[in-house]
Amino acid sequence: MPACAFNTVHVRAVAGRSAELGERLQQIGDAVRTAPGCLDYRVHRDPIDRDLWIVTGHWACAEQLSAHFALPALQGFIELTREHLARRLDFDH
Repeated sequence: MPACAFNTVHVRAVAGRSAELGERLQQIGDAVRTAPGCLDYRVHRDPIDRDLWIVTGHWACAEQLSAHFALPALQGFIELTREHLARRLDFDH
């Protein structure tokens, strides 16, 4: 079944913490991949800008995309800024 809903998050690392940020993003991704309707959830480091991480989700339907925002794992994105791993998060959905 092709995905009909997508979301993207661009996460900018605090200087010197990009590798640690990537590890945390992978943990969030691992948790979200098991959500109902999740067809794919990937974390990529930008090949040129090594402080930029891109997280993409592909969902079976818009309702399941919306429902995933209530998952406890998504709280991890907010914690990234509190823990000074990320200095900017841009969400697109």
